Amino acid sequence: MRARSGVSRLPDHLPILDRRLARDGCPSLYTEREITAAVDLCDARGRLNPAAVGFSRKPLVRANLSGHWPRKKKWNFWNWIGPDFVFSVTLADIDLASFCAFTLTDFSDGAHWSGASYGRSGRFALPEQVEASVAFQGGGLEYANRLDGADLAVRFRGRAGAGTEIAAELAVHRPPDHESLNVVVPWTPSRFQCNSKHAALPCEGEVRAGERRYALDPRTCFAVQDWGRGIWPYRSFWNWGVATGWADDVLLGVNFGAKWTTGTGSNENGILWNGRLHKIMEDLRWEYDAAEWRKPWRVVAPHSGALDLVLDPLVAHTPSVNLGVLASGGVCAFGRWHGHVRIEGRELAVDGLVGWAEEFAHRW
Repeated sequence: MRARSGVSRLPDHLPILDRRLARDGCPSLYTEREITAAVDLCDARGRLNPAAVGFSRKPLVRANLSGHWPRKKKWNFWNWIGPDFVFSVTLADIDLASFCAFTLTDFSDGAHWSGASYGRSGRFALPEQVEASVAFQGGGLEYANRLDGADLAVRFRGRAGAGTEIAAELAVHRPPDHESLNVVVPWTPSRFQCNSKHAALPCEGEVRAGERRYALDPRTCFAVQDWGRGIWPYRSFWNWGVATGWADDVLLGVNFGAKWTTGTGSNENGILWNGRLHKIMEDLRWEYDAAEWRKPWRVVAPHSGALDLVLDPLVAHTPSVNLGVLASGGVCAFGRWHGHVRIEGRELAVDGLVGWAEEFAHRW
């Protein structure tokens, strides 16, 4: 296995020292401030509000982005994953374009369906707050993700590229006091990102692909949200991974990332343990070969020992888009995680949690 540290595609905006740290794979250990009160992401000039930098256990930041065209990037990503399948919908506006895209993959035989509707920026509203309903209709797709009391009601209709009709009716349950991982990552006063990551949310309902039916059991199927708002550099590169489900008596949700946060003193690494967030304040070490995604992917917290997990891939998405000014490509491997996590002196064995690991590069 070759350890990947982003040598060939490091973001150009990183300072020289931080590029060297990323290239050499040297992990950093640091302390992040916890945000405990509501705060605006931007000041009156649309620049980063220093008071927003840090992490929180609930969505407390209002992403009041303005100006900076075409660097504003906004997205609402939801993923519903179980032992046999994964379904996701992304609603995004990246200033240069907007889109609603979906994918559905069967783990048993690798069957895969996808589709998207692309158009100009501003076709739909993406709220400044995480706790808000969103909806889209156009290009043959209908999508609604609406607050329904403490839960979310999700409806989707569309057709994949081959003409297969895809439909979903889901309920996402949000247990009382279930925490989330919310971070503001600063590159510069004019380049920054607000992320809200939610995992281990039990869900039920059904997803259909033609005659195939995928029933969601809240004991084994979980929803994951990635809510992002920020001002990004033109080139970016990242790793992202998620493990979610039950391990013994613990409902576990692990979120880990790399590369895009190097040198900022912030990251998106954390463990949800029975709904309580444990922030990992160090850079993680990723070991994988993106050219051979079927090989295991390993992620380690070398300083704290908070996690040592290996993904055994089952299937992968390898999307690639090149429109000149806009380009995106990479690999997202889905499978089952094994290893352990360690929190406050307790070590928990992980054996078969569903999830994914990815590497992506963008020009956007």
